[in-house]
Amino acid sequence: MFSIKTTKVKYLAIYIVIIYLIFALTDNVYSQDIISFNQQAEDIITVPSKIDLTKLSRGGVFKVEHEDFVLQFFFNNRDILGLIFKRKPSIGIMVHLCLYRSCEETPYDLRKVIAKALEPPYDKTFFSIKFPKKLQYEFQGLEFLKHK
Repeated sequence: MFSIKTTKVKYLAIYIVIIYLIFALTDNVYSQDIISFNQQAEDIITVPSKIDLTKLSRGGVFKVEHEDFVLQFFFNNRDILGLIFKRKPSIGIMVHLCLYRSCEETPYDLRKVIAKALEPPYDKTFFSIKFPKKLQYEFQGLEFLKHK
């Protein structure tokens, strides 16, 4: 009888350790936040197209009003989710995640085209930028550029 209780305790301890390791070692465990991309919302913060990521408030929705495009994005300190509201058909949009806050070019920067020129849709386009896995550094700057 004593050995049965000891065995149950051992299995319970093993289950607890496994569950702890699963949560401790996974990179993609995020809480679910509800965000809304609405052009008329009052809590949207307008920012320039070149942004210092260290100064952004966590969990906010930000709006970029460039002369060629208007977009909103959400940054969760890891990934960027956004919506392009409008853009000129002849202009594409590129995201430049910079190692430095000033967005000077380095070989460690990440560039990704989120909208190609002369390719529809031209408005109401969703985009997402995933942070590369197992990267040993964090980006400090973000820039939205027009791409031809």
